Amino acid sequence: MKGYAAEAKYTFTDTQILDESSGWDVMSDWEDPIMVKHGEIVTKNGGDILEFGFGMGISATHIQSHDINSHTIIEINDDVYERLLKWAEDKPNVIPIKGDWADSIPDKQYDAVFYDPYGDMMNKRGFPWLIAPYCKEGTIVSWYNNILRPSSVYSEGYEKVHHYWNNDRINFYEVELEIPDNARIKWYLEGDGNIYYAPELVVNKDEINFDKLSNISINHYNRSV
Repeated sequence: MKGYAAEAKYTFTDTQILDESSGWDVMSDWEDPIMVKHGEIVTKNGGDILEFGFGMGISATHIQSHDINSHTIIEINDDVYERLLKWAEDKPNVIPIKGDWADSIPDKQYDAVFYDPYGDMMNKRGFPWLIAPYCKEGTIVSWYNNILRPSSVYSEGYEKVHHYWNNDRINFYEVELEIPDNARIKWYLEGDGNIYYAPELVVNKDEINFDKLSNISINHYNRSV
């Protein structure tokens, strides 16, 4: 289902993308250290990488600096997608796809998945079960971690997101950076300090069991209504 970003209007500068309606950062260059680490995490297996959200292309550029086979990037916003196409012109292993990632993933299984789309609250809550059919045992899964501690929205039952994965199965890599005050908001970066915790989950069969994960989501929804 299409989220907020599908129709959002952005202002692009050399250092950030701003949401014209809310004034929020869509992405900023201060996040570069975060994306360096995510790039390292999702390319450990090499192979075929699946990325949701292009933004300024920071994470995509770091992913491209590693030895991989293919790099599929799904972007829903028209203006950002045009920038993705331009960026990909000299990168033959990049596969740009325009659309809502939840219903636009090619029918294959990937070696790694990185999730960082803006304004994607409808799909965000179901990310674990939505990607399950496109993962295999050993796929590396990483995502932008909105919590400034070694935990994640998918392993502690944060807000309206159910507890899908066990926190002790996730590796968290510390990234030191200077976080601006305007980024310290719910669903962006919540917490104190200037340490970001980049998650890495090398999935087993149980963690990508589509029926199990989708039932968790359904049962959690039924209890909340």
